[in-house]
Amino acid sequence: MHVELREATAEDAKAIRALVEVVLPATYDQIDPAYATRELESWQVEDIPDALEDGVFVVGEVNGRIIALVSATIDDRDRFVMTTLHVHPDFQGQRLGSRLLTEVVDLVDDKALWTRYPEGDDNAAAFCERHGFVAEVVDDPPFPKQVWARLDRD
Repeated sequence: MHVELREATAEDAKAIRALVEVVLPATYDQIDPAYATRELESWQVEDIPDALEDGVFVVGEVNGRIIALVSATIDDRDRFVMTTLHVHPDFQGQRLGSRLLTEVVDLVDDKALWTRYPEGDDNAAAFCERHGFVAEVVDDPPFPKQVWARLDRD
């Protein structure tokens, strides 16, 4: 199976929404269903084209079907943050997440790359650890605590 990685476009909005409708509940419902719902609400089809202009969005596509997404942006603290890394459950375990991470890391140059995930997401924690991220901070928002992890680029 060949997965093509490419920059997301506004025409991908519905397919991106369809992807997150599958991935978010599958990933987060066991941790906190309210968190999954809140995250899903941030992916409205009509908002996606504008969001694509605010950062880097790369999709993974198989036979015209979007099966993965990574996004990154500069946050209000001037950190380069990988905000999304989603792979459809049917395609997990094939190192696609690693390929998507590489796409983002290649853009960072010598800056640190940050990401976040809810405390209790053992898959995200293991993925980050395997790729050299170090947990730095645990925030305490109204939903599950957020673990911030940093990957230093030397």
